[in-house]
Amino acid sequence: MRNFGLVFAYSFKERLRSKAFTYLTLIMILFLAAVVLVPKWLGDDEVSIEGEIAVMDKTGTISATDGFKEFVSQSYDWKIIQESELAGKLSSLTDKAGVLGIVQIENVDRKPVIKLTVNKADDAPYIRELNSYVQSQYTLSEINKLGLNPDQQEKLTSTVQVQVEEMEAGSKSITTTYWPVYMVTFMLYLLIYMFGSNVAVSVSVEKGSRVKEILITKVKPVQLLFGKVFGVGLAGILQFAIIISAAYLIMTLSGTGGELEVFGMQVDFSILGGKTILLLTVFFILGYFFYAALFAAAGSMVSRSEEINQVTMPISILIMVALMVALFSMVNPDGTLAVVGSYIPFLTPFVMFVRIGASDPTAMEILLPTIILFISTLVACWLSAKIYQVGVLLYGQKLNPKLLYRAIKAL
Repeated sequence: MRNFGLVFAYSFKERLRSKAFTYLTLIMILFLAAVVLVPKWLGDDEVSIEGEIAVMDKTGTISATDGFKEFVSQSYDWKIIQESELAGKLSSLTDKAGVLGIVQIENVDRKPVIKLTVNKADDAPYIRELNSYVQSQYTLSEINKLGLNPDQQEKLTSTVQVQVEEMEAGSKSITTTYWPVYMVTFMLYLLIYMFGSNVAVSVSVEKGSRVKEILITKVKPVQLLFGKVFGVGLAGILQFAIIISAAYLIMTLSGTGGELEVFGMQVDFSILGGKTILLLTVFFILGYFFYAALFAAAGSMVSRSEEINQVTMPISILIMVALMVALFSMVNPDGTLAVVGSYIPFLTPFVMFVRIGASDPTAMEILLPTIILFISTLVACWLSAKIYQVGVLLYGQKLNPKLLYRAIKAL
């Protein structure tokens, strides 16, 4: 046990002292700060005025430009003009001298028509809002001309209200859960892959420098394996905790709470409750040990660290497939792909989190895949320990299945 503790402490401290640990932590914190604070700072600024939109109303419907600012777009300077000013505005529009568009509202066959003049159609992203606002103002104007009392006017102008009755009230909606679950699932993939592959690289580097030949005489191979896996894993969990704590602190101080705006999308992490976070931690730990054991065994098979990418490629592909299956399962978290995938150990950490985050599986549907993953992790660790005992002492020869089988059988 003492030897395990020494290897564990060495691996943990080595990871903490590495430049990769420091740089990655700082980069992630700075990235999260940018995601949280930049949209907030930009949103707090006043809307910049892009240019002037001239409005000429021949129907007598529009009397002021306040409505255009409020209901159409705040990005433009809306100005009411007279017919005598039209030629000058057209000239300014052609010369691109500050005028970005001209709106003419007139009656054609006793119906309102909006004529919009711009240099390019791309200069008028407000067409739908403009049409809706002018239509509402024209309707109000015509109602006033009829001399109706306030009650009659209210009946004619009242909007249709839509009331949604949920038969499964309280269940999770893909609309609200998609982006939070998507981002956390991708983060789970990055963490497991990054920490697991780091174990493989560390094993291969020590083996290439012949350090293993010295360690193996003092420490059992199994203690070396699990000491390294636990040490790197604890460093990874610490790094994850630092990043999450920094993100929570940034969101708290900025006043955004759990809701963020990322590339124009609203992402509300507050919908992921305590139960979801707890199970996420469980699947992260089990998923890490499952894949880290495989990565460690793979790292022990190479004689030089330059060969590590080749030998870990199958594991990398496997974890990538698990991520893709999880992302496809988000469309239908209770579908066949998601349900079956949650029982396959290679896929369970990712697919099961998607099901929990985007749906409401029963306790048994959560417990059985978790037990299967736990047992599979123990088997993977046992098998990886056997491979590790053989692989760390092999130099100058490729570890083929036949040689591996004979060596394991002899243990």
